[in-house]
Amino acid sequence: MPLIILLVLQILGILFLPLILPFLSAILNTASASNDTANSLSPSDLHTILTFVSASIWVVEIVQVGVAVLYFFTLRAVQQGKNWGRIVAIVMFILGLLNFPVGTLLGVFGLIGAFDQEVAAYCNR
Repeated sequence: MPLIILLVLQILGILFLPLILPFLSAILNTASASNDTANSLSPSDLHTILTFVSASIWVVEIVQVGVAVLYFFTLRAVQQGKNWGRIVAIVMFILGLLNFPVGTLLGVFGLIGAFDQEVAAYCNR
């Protein structure tokens, strides 16, 4: 179950990440339009920052899609009882422990389930 929840959360992250760009653009436009000329951004600086942020967000988006695909194939492997799926799930749960608070809870529950004797026997058949 924790793998399914992690997959759903990953897909939601993929869907909502591009929505950050308009907000960042509005914030940077506000910063460039400030009355303080010493601290305001020039139009070329603003364009450079927006280009870098946009490219960074799309790189993160591609990485998130890759992680979602890994979650999907790991989930299928565990459901089919393959040992490599259990091992990859354990690694993902350990990495998920760093994502406080939701990832920590899912990681703990996932590790408890992954080290259960019945699950280990199912995946080693």
